[in-house]
Amino acid sequence: MSGTQYNSEPFAFTAGRYGDRPVFILTRRWKQKGPEVTLYELAPDNIAQTRRERFDDMSSSASLTIHELPDIIADGQTPNDIKSGHGDGTHDWSNWQALKIVTLGGERNKIAISSLVRPVLTSGEYDTDSVCVGSDGSLAVSESVGIRLSIGFRALRPVRKQNRLQAIADGVSNMTLGECYYWHAKMRSPTVPSGAKALRTLLSSHIN
Repeated sequence: MSGTQYNSEPFAFTAGRYGDRPVFILTRRWKQKGPEVTLYELAPDNIAQTRRERFDDMSSSASLTIHELPDIIADGQTPNDIKSGHGDGTHDWSNWQALKIVTLGGERNKIAISSLVRPVLTSGEYDTDSVCVGSDGSLAVSESVGIRLSIGFRALRPVRKQNRLQAIADGVSNMTLGECYYWHAKMRSPTVPSGAKALRTLLSSHIN
């Protein structure tokens, strides 16, 4: 990351904006063409709606899809039930929604699982089987884990070449937490549509 300056002090977090509440959900769903993984960010109703309004005010190329939590988690569970024992599991989810970030399938899914999702979840002591193997599953994760996956998924989405996919997944997996928050801030805003492209260039421009 030479040439880019990061302010590391704000990233010395022990918890996210909502304490130990998980604020991202990763789902695995088996489709006709094989498994897909989708990442969602969780937010209170008012914040979710405000963010969608910001995207709606931008060009048609920027959009944001919002889901009710029961629509993305099977069997009437809540994020408390699919967090693999992290946190106290007593959070109230009655006024929260899920904002879809990215779905990855095919080769993108394979590389994301092997080189990004699995090592990131393992380092956070999560059970990887629920979203890395089998058919359908869901896992709620912390802010720091979700933000790393978020920038990785966004950067991987349009890439087709396997060697570029691999370089991006490896690069995001090895970033510091401060770097992840920096790129997440650039990517999540509808006013900075080139954030994901800039990260892809940084991590894979050396590959033909």
